[in-house]
Amino acid sequence: MEHGYEETLTRLAAILAKHFADARIVGTDIRDSLMQALASYVCYPHSLRAVERIPEEQRIAMVRNLLAPYEQRPWAQTNWILVRLWRGCGFGYRYTRLPHLLKTKLEDANLPSLQKPCPSTLLQQHMADLLQQGPDVAPSFLNSVLNQLNWAFSEFIGMIQEIQQAAERLERNFVDSRQLKVCATCFDLSVSLLRVLEMTITLVPEIFLDWTRPTSEMLLRRLAQLLNQVLNRVTAERNLFDRVVTLRLPGLESVDHYPILVAVTGILVQLLVRGPASEREQATSVLLADPCFQLRSICYLLGQPEPPAPGTALPAPDRKRFSLQSYADYISADELAQVEQMLAHLTSASAQAAAASLPTSEEDLCPICYAHPISAVFQPCGHKSCKACINQHLMNNKDCFFCKTTIVSVEDWEKGANTSTTSSAA
Repeated sequence: MEHGYEETLTRLAAILAKHFADARIVGTDIRDSLMQALASYVCYPHSLRAVERIPEEQRIAMVRNLLAPYEQRPWAQTNWILVRLWRGCGFGYRYTRLPHLLKTKLEDANLPSLQKPCPSTLLQQHMADLLQQGPDVAPSFLNSVLNQLNWAFSEFIGMIQEIQQAAERLERNFVDSRQLKVCATCFDLSVSLLRVLEMTITLVPEIFLDWTRPTSEMLLRRLAQLLNQVLNRVTAERNLFDRVVTLRLPGLESVDHYPILVAVTGILVQLLVRGPASEREQATSVLLADPCFQLRSICYLLGQPEPPAPGTALPAPDRKRFSLQSYADYISADELAQVEQMLAHLTSASAQAAAASLPTSEEDLCPICYAHPISAVFQPCGHKSCKACINQHLMNNKDCFFCKTTIVSVEDWEKGANTSTTSSAA
């Protein structure tokens, strides 16, 4: 009887693997049903093992379809499937329920989201092998992931701005429930896309770090830019993200610091701690070169308000602050040690980079942070700061630091040189 059950599961798995992306199926409902069925199959150990039992050629074809560029297809569902193959392997990714949520109800125990993670190292290996084949497979897939992450997180930020404004009005109870649901979905998608990036960079780090490949440097710079943007938005003091999380609105339960910061941390640790020294230095230089990099955002992960002075021990985290150290049941001691190592490394590297680029006079320093040289001029008022300070400021405020004029654009600035690059502040 048991053998017959397993054989039936395997046959159904073969059908789903073969047809979930079959271009001949034009019915939207049928396509969605097949995709949902495959997504459910990889949630549970018995059915996942059935997928692993189908012939290798069919498994590889299935994973190849999952890695196809995300444009013009139901990319969100295929991304969820990839995430489920990874859950249980990523940084702090062994939970069955996010730690900031309420305790699981007994009647919820069978929900897919609450199942103990059951990753598939076999299907992960197929993914790694496929990403290493040919010059176009990995770049097309990763550029689509990065594009969707940029879209999903930008949509999320736009929505929480609207929700926060609505919540401040007297009729706060009338925040649109559908808007809350879409907002939470964009947040969950952002987290899942970050996890797929973590899986990719763990399985095939050379896609980002082997710069003999023509697309690797560009992919790493795109990744660093997005990671810095996410970190700055989520970790800025008294920022929009904090305010909306504090509201605890029904429908936004999944929106919290932990899931997104742990996903970003997993990528950073893989880049800056776990790889060979030459690759770590390469990734460090790209991260620090991004104008949006803020060491404060990395300090935030361990509950530190400011970078610790060189040579001093890390102080105990403030209990009122977010800190990975507060989640010992979800993050192992080894993982926490890697984050501490990463912070120490970035603190040292950023200090060295700042020393190497010190301006010749104090008047060339950014008047906001006094840490970086002036590198940006605001239009139309002409005031100046470093790019890091103005980029951070423009996330929540469009007025000049100094004169309160509305900033229309920000231009690159070098002493004695003409500006050539302009970015909109809108």
